[in-house]
Amino acid sequence: MIGGVRYTNAAAKFWASLLSEVTTDFAEGTTLILETLSGAVLTRELLFPEMALQRELDQLGPALGLEQALKEALIEFDLYGPPGAVQLSLLAGERELKRCELPLDCVDTDIFAYLLAWLLEWAELPESQWDDENLTGAFSLRDLQNTIEGRLQFEFRRQHIREGLFHWRLLISGLPFRPLTHHIRARLE
Repeated sequence: MIGGVRYTNAAAKFWASLLSEVTTDFAEGTTLILETLSGAVLTRELLFPEMALQRELDQLGPALGLEQALKEALIEFDLYGPPGAVQLSLLAGERELKRCELPLDCVDTDIFAYLLAWLLEWAELPESQWDDENLTGAFSLRDLQNTIEGRLQFEFRRQHIREGLFHWRLLISGLPFRPLTHHIRARLE
């Protein structure tokens, strides 16, 4: 529940699970940092990934069948490789408790843009600010079973590296939350 509204989308499940796992496994953790490189442009369109997929299919043209579209996607994958990883760091004050790459089957650079867009939306930040170099936001959250609740505060920084590539750094403070169940922990180890 965010702002009295119930969310059941993948982003809500991801953030609730990640925060729960971190809080459960590292109760002394106070700050979570997620970092990656990305060229994505943050817009409200990222809140609706199915529409992005449809736009991609439309760009391929109606004459291109699904089989051909998959072949072209594989060629592009071979050429560029898989999406980049997202680095997680967990701090207790200034002390680092954990540092790892999140598993690519959990989140990658491309998916992270979609997940981040939801944080910006929930914090009610105007879309016109989403691609600013520095953003701060906050919102209250709780799950329906009342096993996790708190105020999520974040800072998001975008540092231009070159040619449309940015270093993204999301800092989430205000931990710990009360924990939920374990979904991601095994993948963090």
